[in-house]
Amino acid sequence: MNYISKIAVLGFTIFSLTACKDNRIDSAGINAENPETGHHEEDHISLTQSQAEDAGLTYGTFGQEEIKIPIETNGSIELPPNNMASISSLLDGFVVKINFLEGNVVKKGQVLVEMKDPAYVRLQQEYIGVYGRLNYLEQELERQQILNDADVGARKNLQQAQSEYSIKKAELAALKEQLNYAGISATEVENGKIQNRVYLRAPFGGTVTSVSAHSGEKVMSGQEIMQVINREHMHLELQLFQKDIPKVKKGQKVMFTIPAFEDSPVFEGEVSLVGRNLDLDSKTIRVHAHFKEDELLIPGLYTEAKIMQDSKKVRTLPTSAIVSDKGTSYFFIITGTNGSEINFEKVAFEPGIKSTDYVQIKNYSKVQDTTAIVVKGAFTLKAVMNKSEGGHQD
Repeated sequence: MNYISKIAVLGFTIFSLTACKDNRIDSAGINAENPETGHHEEDHISLTQSQAEDAGLTYGTFGQEEIKIPIETNGSIELPPNNMASISSLLDGFVVKINFLEGNVVKKGQVLVEMKDPAYVRLQQEYIGVYGRLNYLEQELERQQILNDADVGARKNLQQAQSEYSIKKAELAALKEQLNYAGISATEVENGKIQNRVYLRAPFGGTVTSVSAHSGEKVMSGQEIMQVINREHMHLELQLFQKDIPKVKKGQKVMFTIPAFEDSPVFEGEVSLVGRNLDLDSKTIRVHAHFKEDELLIPGLYTEAKIMQDSKKVRTLPTSAIVSDKGTSYFFIITGTNGSEINFEKVAFEPGIKSTDYVQIKNYSKVQDTTAIVVKGAFTLKAVMNKSEGGHQD
């Protein structure tokens, strides 16, 4: 796109080159009170063609840029519930050793914490006692069954044997589950191997995010000792306002930053799921977006994000054409000529998307797309206008 073209290139032949080079006035010396060098009204200014050339003014028209219009939203970095694990013991006990510190990477099955308590040994002894008693009751049940089949034994003895066997079998199953919860092998206990320690292992590979106990501490059942997360499925959970729901779909690019980070880099992601349940309080839905893992990103961080819509063409001007005055953005247009003078008008507008090269022109006064616009030298023109107003500078 060619924003900049010289006066001669645009064919502004209506501008008469009547001033000689020797008579040109440097733009810094233009005085609006001198009718020979230009005159000024509010938001309007006139320069001779010679002055415009000396000021380096060049002209063009609106351009068209194909850009992605962002939808601004916010949210946080989250993990699926199954990717967060609280490491705790199902039995009371004393911490013997903690094998990893916060930030360490662990593999599935690695021993994270070692614990001990006399209750562990008593549990195994109880299991052995019930296991042995169940073997005896099983043999007694078989004997009573044989006697009953031969009609030489009392049926009540068979029934009693069946009852006792069933009770002990259920008791053994319950104790076996307790051993499994504690990480103790029931098979090894049955073979006479009694262990005085319990080992808490990593349920999956991941990163230790917190350690909340120390060696020698007595911890109760269910008390968190350590937390481990699997970072592989971290994602963005964004809150999307209802007016923007039709604009967002799976696959759209997401650019996000972390306000808590000083000079936060811009991270990239992609919309993977658009929710369908509207929060009646906030009038928003949840948008789920995936991103490439980065060590800087951790669960819980607040994010500000832009969801990039499909590309569309918008009206733009180069940044060199834009000036600012008291918080309002302007550009200059040529409204006509009067002999050797060129008449300029300052036009306010609402800026949209900005880049280093161009600014989107949104709402502005009635200006035709073919209107000649100052695309280079706008700051000089602004300075001249400010000076003619009595030296005021923004």
